[in-house]
Amino acid sequence: MSIFGLFFGRKKGKFESVVNSAPNEIGVYIVELDGKIVYVGRAIENRHDQKTKGLRKRLQEHWRNATNGNKKIYKYRDQIDVEIRICKTADEAKKLEAKLIRKYNTVEDGWNKRYED
Repeated sequence: MSIFGLFFGRKKGKFESVVNSAPNEIGVYIVELDGKIVYVGRAIENRHDQKTKGLRKRLQEHWRNATNGNKKIYKYRDQIDVEIRICKTADEAKKLEAKLIRKYNTVEDGWNKRYED
């Protein structure tokens, strides 16, 4: 069991802290800036445009401004909080990501480009 099992599959904190301690598991990450949810992303296996697997690897891409990372996350990386949610399957992560993007309207605000059903 990962240390995040103690958090029932969730952990939230400053981006730098979360990026260094996130597990390499399938899941969703939620980015908050100034108390507002601004971005929702996922880390899943077998994604055609994602070279790495797991939450830690995906968050590290944003942290170091990799070409497939979100430039806004990198720009505000010292100011944002990130919550991670572990999922059991890639389908579960996709559904949760789409649900949260709609709920927090992060496409309208310009951070997410789209959501998948």
